[in-house]
Amino acid sequence: MGFFKSKKGSVISDYFQLQEDIAGYSKGYMYEVTLYDDHLEIIPLSKQNKLLLNYNQITDVFYGGKTELIQKPKSVIGRALVGGMIFGGTGAVIGAVSGTGMKTEKKTHLYFIISYTSSDGEDKYIQFEDTRMYKGLKLSKKLKELVHIESKSTGDIQL
Repeated sequence: MGFFKSKKGSVISDYFQLQEDIAGYSKGYMYEVTLYDDHLEIIPLSKQNKLLLNYNQITDVFYGGKTELIQKPKSVIGRALVGGMIFGGTGAVIGAVSGTGMKTEKKTHLYFIISYTSSDGEDKYIQFEDTRMYKGLKLSKKLKELVHIESKSTGDIQL
């Protein structure tokens, strides 16, 4: 019966990579973001010093992507091997020559950002990258529902 139920009595949880140092938490590390009926917890993998946010503190939630174009060198060795296997020595030379230059690839980074008002009344935000791409979108939609923020489509920022 509890097969699809989240652990620890939470509504939903997932792991995200923190993008900026905040409240003693270091950027670049993975943190579990867990939603409960009345609050949100951000828990480091060490399970110590969790950060609690009440839903009435949260002012906005964003989940979206940033797409960038990356220039990568073509694979000279790979093309030479394929050319050599198919056409012998001449094919290897032609394959190697065709492998010079650059190729362009798209890379998309998905971000999960929570804007909130701190206990001292200051507007702040917590920015995560969704490196696992597992339940991030579902978690952000559920958080918007719990906080009563009108859900909009995800954003896409082009570089």
